[in-house]
Amino acid sequence: MALNPEPADAPVAPLACGRDPALLWDRAAEGVPLDAHERACPHCRAAHADARGLDAVVHRMAGQRIEPPDAVLDRVMSAVATELRPHELLALPSPHGPARVSTAAAAAVLRRAVDGMGGLRARSCRIDQQGVPGADPHAVDVRITVTARFGVDLASVTARVRRLVIAAGEQVLGLPVRRVDIDVVDLFGDDEA
Repeated sequence: MALNPEPADAPVAPLACGRDPALLWDRAAEGVPLDAHERACPHCRAAHADARGLDAVVHRMAGQRIEPPDAVLDRVMSAVATELRPHELLALPSPHGPARVSTAAAAAVLRRAVDGMGGLRARSCRIDQQGVPGADPHAVDVRITVTARFGVDLASVTARVRRLVIAAGEQVLGLPVRRVDIDVVDLFGDDEA
């Protein structure tokens, strides 16, 4: 069974008596008493009672103190600490002061570029930015693993990958690429494409 939720701004169907239930719900939430029609109409009374009941449940639940399990705090703090580790950020050359990009985001950009090539799929990408004396301090070394379509010329395809990674690193990320290591770890057939 597929659920197709309506958008939040979709109009609400009128009650059987023709009244707008949204207005009735708003008035119930504000504590406005029922008018003469609403007091006599079973549809309006039911909608008003539903709105008041829902409002009471929401307020009761909002007042409850929630005690998350200890493991939740540990996982959240671990995720925050992981995101803040400076070794997982790449320094970008910038005339406006220090700029950084996460290693994971940069690797995703390079994998996406390789995935756009025919005959290859990127599996993983590791980027290291370790300063080498006398070299550009922003230069990176890239190690990318790929799977190749059975029958492609691996020498020419990996040469294209190398050029593509260097170009994407420099033009998209703004990082000079010093070295690209490519590991072909698996083959796939046309039926798997």
